[in-house]
Amino acid sequence: MKYCAGIDGGQSSTECAIGDEWGVILARASGPAADLVGEPRDSPRQAAALESVLAVALGRAKLPDSTSFAAVVAGLSGYDGGESPLPAPAFERFRALHDSEIAHAGAFDGAPGIVLIAGTGSVALGIDGEGKRARAGGWGHLFGDEGSAFWIAREALGTAMRDEDAGAPSAFVAPALEFFNRTSLRALQHAVAHGEIERSRVAAFAEVVLQAARDGERGALELRRRAADALAKLAHVVQGRLASARALPIAPLGGLFADQEFHEHWKWAMRAHERSAAIVKPKHDPVVGALRLAYREADLDVVSLVEARA
Repeated sequence: MKYCAGIDGGQSSTECAIGDEWGVILARASGPAADLVGEPRDSPRQAAALESVLAVALGRAKLPDSTSFAAVVAGLSGYDGGESPLPAPAFERFRALHDSEIAHAGAFDGAPGIVLIAGTGSVALGIDGEGKRARAGGWGHLFGDEGSAFWIAREALGTAMRDEDAGAPSAFVAPALEFFNRTSLRALQHAVAHGEIERSRVAAFAEVVLQAARDGERGALELRRRAADALAKLAHVVQGRLASARALPIAPLGGLFADQEFHEHWKWAMRAHERSAAIVKPKHDPVVGALRLAYREADLDVVSLVEARA
């Protein structure tokens, strides 16, 4: 029996799926983030995260640790080939890709379209009918990731800090101090600067901001509007670069789109940029996209995937 594995290495968590040669997904597993932001290029952390989550999936599939794989494909947040080499995990026939590639493979099952990811970070990838690619965003939390959860949280906290400088009250202060369990914004700033509060935890504050928007808080409403528009612009830029004869369908993915009000506001913003935008539901999640690409890498002709019964 041949086995393949797909891995989605994100900024907040890592997901793994193992499938057999017939397309049966035997097990899934999740683990800690697998990105290398803030780590040296030769850091073993990413490889260790990938190996760890695969080991958990093997256990759940009741397969031995010595199981060999026909192919393992990992989509990694911020991975750019030669620009971001990583210490290779101990896998046979391993291939690393940018996480937008596996998201696209899962969302469209090989068909043309634009996948828009809005989680801790943000990025859009479009592939047209001729296989031409265009990517926008994905520049990381220091230089971009507009509209992402981290961006929303950073903008809210930055607004609170600037308001404090001006001696003006901010609606974000009390929720932020409670959420991060800190006594002041200065204490919060130092905790983030010294790595006592992880980036994924900062990004999680976006949910507090979005709840404030649902409650009608003016500053949060404006932040939600700006975030939705920034994400719409990413997809619009990709659409323009591909210049397809017909507008490509757009599939939104990521934690932010789980917020229904945010999703609706983004759809309005999207149609303001692309009047005929066809917004579709992703067919599969990114880790299944990674598994599909692993089957392709192993030259296994798997038409459809099914989940094994527990």
